[in-house]
Amino acid sequence: MLKKIGVWVLVLGLSFVLFAGCAAKYRKMFPDYEARLNRLKGLGGEQKAPYETAKAENWLKVFEHEAGENDEKGAQLAMEKLDYYLEQGMMKIP
Repeated sequence: MLKKIGVWVLVLGLSFVLFAGCAAKYRKMFPDYEARLNRLKGLGGEQKAPYETAKAENWLKVFEHEAGENDEKGAQLAMEKLDYYLEQGMMKIP
């Protein structure tokens, strides 16, 4: 009985470490995306590319939430959308 409990504790512990590590890489990327958004805003993105800037802000919030929830697929999708809107916004700034 004790051996069985030990095996389950080990399995659950390893599962937690693996799942926690999957989205951890996305949490580390958040400051980079935040800096890119701030750069877009600093260059006048809110006036010159308001739609793209607003969408990037929203996707940054989604990205932060999904990474915080360790949802790797959600974080990946949000990251792709965030990249897209940041690039589109920068293209509208001369």
